[in-house]
Amino acid sequence: MRDCRNGTFLQLLRSFLRIQNGNFAVWFGLAALPLVGAVGAGVDFASAAKSNVSMQSALDSAALYLAKNGSQMSSSDIQAAAQKWFNASFTEGDVANISVTASYDANALSATVSASGTYNTQFLKAGGFETIPVSGTATAKMEGKRWEVCVMVTSPASNHTLKTTDTAQINFYNCMVQVNTQNWDAVEARNTSYIHSTNGDNCFVGDIHFGDILPAKDPTCTFFPDPFANYAMPASASTCTYTGMRVTTNGQTLNPGTYCGGLQLQNISNVTFNPGVYIISGGDLQAQGQGNSNVTINAQGVTFLFTGHQAGLTLKNVVFNITPNENAGQFSDFLFYLDQSSCAGGNCNFANKSDFENVAINSSGIIYLVGQEMDIGSGSQITLNTGCILADFILPGDNSVLNVYGRTDASTSAQIALQKTGTGTNPVLVH
Repeated sequence: MRDCRNGTFLQLLRSFLRIQNGNFAVWFGLAALPLVGAVGAGVDFASAAKSNVSMQSALDSAALYLAKNGSQMSSSDIQAAAQKWFNASFTEGDVANISVTASYDANALSATVSASGTYNTQFLKAGGFETIPVSGTATAKMEGKRWEVCVMVTSPASNHTLKTTDTAQINFYNCMVQVNTQNWDAVEARNTSYIHSTNGDNCFVGDIHFGDILPAKDPTCTFFPDPFANYAMPASASTCTYTGMRVTTNGQTLNPGTYCGGLQLQNISNVTFNPGVYIISGGDLQAQGQGNSNVTINAQGVTFLFTGHQAGLTLKNVVFNITPNENAGQFSDFLFYLDQSSCAGGNCNFANKSDFENVAINSSGIIYLVGQEMDIGSGSQITLNTGCILADFILPGDNSVLNVYGRTDASTSAQIALQKTGTGTNPVLVH
C-alpha cells in the first residue's frame, strides 16, 4: 500500500508558500533593516576613526616642525606654519569645518598644535546623524641632553671673544661650547683658521661673525652663569712661604706654598713641582726656556692658584707636563685658577691676559682665567682630555691648536657644576 503522508505534507507546504510568499519578503526586509543600519554605522565610525588617525599624524608633523623652528617665529608665523604643515599631511576629503590652532612656549621650548573638524557620514545621515566630530592635539619639544660645558667665554659685552686667526685650529668633542657674549660678532674664525665641534652643541648667546665654524649655533641657546666665581682663596694665601723666587738652576724641585711676588723660571731646561697646591700671589708665573729651547715643567698632582696684582701666566717655549691635584678641596680638578675676590666693582688687579706662546700641554682638568684673555700662539698645542677652559676671551692664533674633550662621567663638585642641559638638535613628541 502506498504511504501518502509525505506527499500530502509537501503539497500543503507548497500551498503555504504560494499564499505567504509576499508576506515573507516583507518580513525578511523588515528583519534586514537593523542589520543594514548596523553595518552602515560601522562603516561610518571606522571612516571617522581613520580620519582621526590621519589628523593626529598631521598634527604630530606640524608640532615637530614648530618645536625646532618656533623660537625664531612670530605668533602669526607660527600659526601659518602650523596650518601649512597640517594641510600638507591631512588629505581626508570627508572631513569639513577644520580648525587648526598653534602655540609656542619659549620657556619650555615646546610647540602645541590642535585641530578639530567633522566627518560627513554616508549611512548614519539616514537616521539623522549627519556628522561625527574628529579632533586631536600634539605637543613636541626639543630633546634635552646633558652636556659638559668644555669651554665658557664669560665676557658678556665685548666682541670677538672666541676667535681664531692665522691657521689656528679649535677642536671640541662631546661637549657644549658656551659663549655668554651677547654681541653680534661674538665668534669668529679668520683666514684659514677654524672652530669645529664634533658631537656637541654650540651655545652662542651672541652670533657668529664669519668663518669656518661648525656646527651652526644653537638657536635656543641660554646664558650660563660662572659656577666658580665665588670660590675663596685658602687662608694660607695671606702668608708668604717664598718671596720673589726666581729659579735659574736646572733640575730644581719646588714645594707647595704661597709664592709672593710671583714665580719666575728663567733660562733653564727643566724643573719639577712636588704634588700640592701652589698659590702665586702678587705676580705671575713666568716660564721661559733657554733661548729658543723649551723648558720642561713636571707638575704631577699640582694645582696653581693666582691672586692679587698682576696675577696670571706668562709662558714661552714651555712643555708643561701637568695633572691637577685631586686633594685640593673645592679646587680639585683645577690646573689653574684665577682668584676673583680682587675684582670688586669689576676692576680686577690681575694682568689683563695670560700668554701661551709655543706651549705644549696635554692634560685633563680645568683652566680658569676669568677676567683675562687667554692668548694662545706660536704653534702652541694644548689638549684637555677631558676638561674645560673658562676665560673672558679665548684667542688661538699663529698656527696653534686647541683640543678640548667633554666628560660623560662627572663625579666631583666642579665637574657637576659644569653640566648643562641643552636642547639638542632633534624635536620629540611629548603628547
